[in-house]
Amino acid sequence: MTLTRMSLQRSSRFQRLISDSRRSKQLLVLLILPLMMTSLIDNGEAAWQDGIQPHIRVSQLDESDLQRFMGNRSYFKLLEQDGDSLLVGARNIVYNISLKSLDEMKRLEWYSTNDDISMCRLKGKSEEECQNYIRVLARKSEDTILVCGTNAFKPMCRHYKQTPSDYEVTKETSGEGLCPYDPNHNSTAIYADGDLYVATVAQFSGTDPLIYREPLRTEQFNFEHLNAPSFVSSIHHEEYVYFFFRETAVEYINCGKMVYSRVARVCTRDKGGAHKFRNRWTSFLKARLNCSLPGEFPFYFNEIQSTSHIVDGLYGGKPAQLIYAVFTTPTNSISGSAVCAFRLEDILKTFDGPFKGHEDVNFNWLPVQNSKVPEPRPGQCVNDSRTLPEMTVNFIKNHNLMDQAVPAFWGKPIVIYTGFKYRYTHIAVDPQIETANGKKFDVLFIGTDNGKVIKALNGGSAGGASQNVIPVIVEEMLVFPQRFPVTNLLVYHTAQEAKLVVVSQNEILTIPLHSCNKHARTCSACVALRDPYCAWDTSQRICTSSKQRIWKSDKFVQNVADGWDARCPEVPSTSTSTSRTTEQIVTCPPCPVKCVCPNGPGYIDNEVDDIGRPLNKDTSPQRSPQLSRHDNHLGSRPIPQEDPDIRPNISPDSPDAARDYHLIYTAETLAIAVTSSIVSSLVVGFISGYIFSRRCRTEEMESPYLDEGPYGETQPNARIDPRNLDTFLPVSVNNKPINLVLNVPPKTGKTANSSADNKPLQKAKKIYL
Repeated sequence: MTLTRMSLQRSSRFQRLISDSRRSKQLLVLLILPLMMTSLIDNGEAAWQDGIQPHIRVSQLDESDLQRFMGNRSYFKLLEQDGDSLLVGARNIVYNISLKSLDEMKRLEWYSTNDDISMCRLKGKSEEECQNYIRVLARKSEDTILVCGTNAFKPMCRHYKQTPSDYEVTKETSGEGLCPYDPNHNSTAIYADGDLYVATVAQFSGTDPLIYREPLRTEQFNFEHLNAPSFVSSIHHEEYVYFFFRETAVEYINCGKMVYSRVARVCTRDKGGAHKFRNRWTSFLKARLNCSLPGEFPFYFNEIQSTSHIVDGLYGGKPAQLIYAVFTTPTNSISGSAVCAFRLEDILKTFDGPFKGHEDVNFNWLPVQNSKVPEPRPGQCVNDSRTLPEMTVNFIKNHNLMDQAVPAFWGKPIVIYTGFKYRYTHIAVDPQIETANGKKFDVLFIGTDNGKVIKALNGGSAGGASQNVIPVIVEEMLVFPQRFPVTNLLVYHTAQEAKLVVVSQNEILTIPLHSCNKHARTCSACVALRDPYCAWDTSQRICTSSKQRIWKSDKFVQNVADGWDARCPEVPSTSTSTSRTTEQIVTCPPCPVKCVCPNGPGYIDNEVDDIGRPLNKDTSPQRSPQLSRHDNHLGSRPIPQEDPDIRPNISPDSPDAARDYHLIYTAETLAIAVTSSIVSSLVVGFISGYIFSRRCRTEEMESPYLDEGPYGETQPNARIDPRNLDTFLPVSVNNKPINLVLNVPPKTGKTANSSADNKPLQKAKKIYL
């Protein structure tokens, strides 16, 4: 019992030593892990999801800059812009409002009949749903418009003739296939070359999606054509009409369920096929849109939400036609949103590439060999599609999906946001805004699902590299304090003003595209905004925007790509603004010596006193050899900020604005800090290891694996004596001899098996069989 107790004590001491050693290792890991994380973030390997901070946050708009339209506050949808007028669909009404003032100029009222409402209620719909929501409008001529509404879940279309005072109904037809039954169903429509092209859902249950132009449509109940799509937008360009939507990917069905973003096209000259294909498209093709972060395993933003119009511009010195689009991740995954651009040339190239197909339901989808593609090539525009051979029409029926995906123009998203505060919902583009140095940028206005509008751009789009992406978020504005989702955006320009129309389901308002003089009062603060609209006027000493967009490089100071200019003087701001609705987020540039940033970003003081005040006011600022503080790429480390919905906003010119300035140190300072941390961690680890090793040596003599003398003294060099081996074994209570062959006591009587007895083995006689 004594030996057993001593063994247990030694074992517990040894376990404590092991536990202490493990704790020391954990301590070293905890000391080194922050250094590893810091290194990863600084190298840009794990910071893309942190988000890019806006330069300006506006939590409350100035009411004097706003124009509002309320109407009947029900399911607003922008239908068409007619010059300086905007046609808006709502419940039972089409509003014709002025874009200059958002005043109602005229209205078209169309209510469902009592019979249609009663039948809708009998089908189980609510009174709110059993109304006529206008969802399609097309101007067929100067005085004739086509209007389609849900009409209490019985879609109808009417032709109206416009008079100076009212609208007169000239024709009424069924809206089946032109307008959805449910106002919540996503649909899109466009009037091109005298025909109405619609992507919507038919039937009361909404289970029959289709792309329709009378009398042509996509295949009915064919999942390879359309598989539970959600239509986003439509664009007409030259001889094609493009449709953008998201749907369940049929080519991924053998691996699970996945939603992909698509672009489909049909030919405006398509007249259908011969005989049984006379009411089917012969030019319908679709391809996947690839908006993802590149890498060995790309991270995809699969669900498209909105697109812009086609933008013609210069990018990297080369002309291109781009379509900007908003993408999100699925709602049950990592919450993320992104903006990608697609070149129209790449879309056309994808449709001219290989087709994708499969031989059977359980087979994988693979590229179709060129030898199996008939001539003339399916999906092309021909003079008369009714003369196409049946082989070509059959091929396009079973192979409408392209093998390759349309790549993003810059190879990666322009702007990314990951977080649970909001998601991107809509996008509008003000294209090719020219700056003072002659460069042009596309300004992106992005709506969110919590009532915000974000102004962003690609600061590297005007550079020489075609794959250069420098995401810049100029401004983040809270437009709807009630957190209504932004459902549509429209950029409106006149000779006198430029504004953005923001639409939610129950409110429409306009905001200025820029407010340069409100956000910056100094040259450096104006340039640091990196806003293509804003430049510093050296003669009037204000941050302003030229309405004619004709800049004089010797008069205006502006640098969108870097956010810094050497011409900004070292003059402190003298503004006494008391506005607390705007928060300017700025940082100081890297300084070669000890310095401060008293006047906002863009200054470097070469001579400072002990408390950081500049001594030489005549010294011209020079740019640090490090990267600009605003060159915040997808892989750069953003400046951590507090929640703008909780933190009170501070004017950049108020005394409290200095609290928002953050120093960004040089690479040398960062290297010294990291090296010091590593050295200190090694020293701490060495001392901890030395202390634990000393403890191990002092208690080594008590190890249960060392032998003891007969009186308990330690014998570290003693060997195990076989004669004492029984001391390590439990005492046996059975004194009978044990048969080592069968491990059983011997029996007194004779048994059939003589080998069980403790007798010497006898010689066996040889037996021959």
